[in-house]
Order: sequence, then C-alpha cells, then structure tokens
Amino acid sequence: MKGQPSTPDAPVLTATDLRRTVRLPGGGTLAVLQGVDLEVRAGESVAIVGRSGSGKTTLLAQLGLLSPVSGGRLEILGIDVSSISDRRRARMRNRSIGYVFQSYSLVRHLSALKNVELALLYGARTGRRERRRRSRAALAAVGLTDRARSRPKHLSGGEQQRVAIARALVREPALILADEPTGALDVDTAASVLDVLLKATRERGCALVVVTHDEAVAAQMSRRVVMHEGTIRTTPALDGVDA
Repeated sequence: MKGQPSTPDAPVLTATDLRRTVRLPGGGTLAVLQGVDLEVRAGESVAIVGRSGSGKTTLLAQLGLLSPVSGGRLEILGIDVSSISDRRRARMRNRSIGYVFQSYSLVRHLSALKNVELALLYGARTGRRERRRRSRAALAAVGLTDRARSRPKHLSGGEQQRVAIARALVREPALILADEPTGALDVDTAASVLDVLLKATRERGCALVVVTHDEAVAAQMSRRVVMHEGTIRTTPALDGVDA
C-alpha cells in the first residue's frame, strides 16, 4: 500500500502528550485536548468513545492534520508532523490519510465518480485515465458501481457515506479516520458501511480510527479508548461512559 509501513503491525500514528488550545470569542483560551497519548498500528482498528464535548472530534481533526498541534508530539508513519508547515501538512494528509467526514462533504454538482476522483487531483501525479480507473474500482469496492454517475442529491444517506468512504480509500492511505460514519444511518446501512471500513483495514493493512457514540460499532473494533475531559483512558469498561 502507498504510504504504508513495510513492517506488519508497525506504528502508523503515535501521539504523545498531544494538546490543543483554542481561543474563545470573548477572549481567553480553552484547552480542548490536555495531553493525549495514543498509538495505532498497521492493521489495527480503534474506536474513540466518550461524552459529547470530551474532545473526540477535535482529536480526530488533529490526527488527520486538519488543524495545527498546540503542544506535544504527533508522528505519522514515523515522521514528526507536530510543527510542520501548512503545505507539508497538506502533502502528508493527501498522501497518507483518508478522512471520512460525518456530513459526507460531497460536492453537490459532481457525480459520485467525480467526487471520488477529487481525492486524486491534489498532490498525486495521476493521469486522467488512471484516476478514472482507480475511482471506479473504489466505488465498486463499496458496492456503488451502478451509481457512479449519480449526484449526491439522488443518493441516499448510506450511499453518500459510501461515496465518502470510496473517496477516502482511493489513495490507498496508511491511515483512515472516520467521524461518526454510521451516526445518521439505519441499522442495516450502518452495518454495510462499517463492513467496508473494516474490510479495508484487514485486506490493505491500514490503520482505522473511528469516533463513535454507538457501542455496537465500538464493539467491532480491535480496541476501544475513552475520551474524558480532553484526555484518553484505555479501558474496556463501559460504566459511567455515555458513548
């Protein structure tokens, strides 16, 4: 896999004392992440659960290099990305990370196929024919071959989420990050979406991190961690956790 560690079970991401502080509109600051330690290895799937406001989505954005690190250290594929420039952060994100947004984030006027192709337009030296081939293959992997020409408004919520997953997978990333990927889906559709993500983890040897409130989803991951007031505790216990 492109950007994937050659050694099985090698660390894909390592966060050490990771911190994120944001400025408040009225002045002052708020520490959203307060020293997160997390390691995720190739072929591993991790669920991040916890109460609303505990910092789950903020953490995922940090791991996905969507926002700069305020403190601590973050390594992706052994590279320290804690203080790299915006340009290098974007390059790393495009090359090695697939991000599945809760709201799908599809371009409304583009077909499912062209939405997937977008992931190959930035930072990748991929010809048009190869982009089209890989994008069709990614849609086929999520069961949407016959919906390639459909625009988002003609797709169900589950189909839109699968397009978003295909877009995240088409680069063959080392790390897949998904923010509540089943939150707005019915039980059967949620199961099929989750199966696609887990299959990619098993067959491609990438690392998967999922933020979820659904314990049924968390139970299918190889590991479960709990966010609490901006920190992580690794425990299988469910007591006292609003997941």
